[in-house]
Amino acid sequence: MNDIRHRVGIKASIQDVYDATYQSPKLQSWWATSASGSEMVGSQIELVFPGFPNHIWKIVELSDNELVRLKLLSGPEPWHGSELRFEFQDSGEQVFVTLTHTTGTHTPDAAFQYFCTKWPLFLVSLKQFLETGQGMPFPNDIKIQHD
Repeated sequence: MNDIRHRVGIKASIQDVYDATYQSPKLQSWWATSASGSEMVGSQIELVFPGFPNHIWKIVELSDNELVRLKLLSGPEPWHGSELRFEFQDSGEQVFVTLTHTTGTHTPDAAFQYFCTKWPLFLVSLKQFLETGQGMPFPNDIKIQHD
């Protein structure tokens, strides 16, 4: 397993930042084309990226305004074994979000490199959504390869 870690500062309330990382209506404003599911520990969130298998994530842990932890239950092969950990720190000026994406033991190197490059773009989309009201969820995200 390998960890990918990124951090971004967002000028928004910590509650808004926290909510945007696991609540379906907000996930579809910066990451997926659409999202549905419950918002409690143990429940599932389904993310839709047209043209790709849907992602089904289990909410493993929620610690109010501190931590969101998700585990992939099903989705595209390169994502198998993935866990996401969003951690939040309010500096008073901004909220820092640290994302740790732990990949599966068999994640191909090309997929790992893709995740390393793509996550900063989606974190900027999260930042834009919370600061301006307009993120860049799939398929309006910045593409990093032509396939």
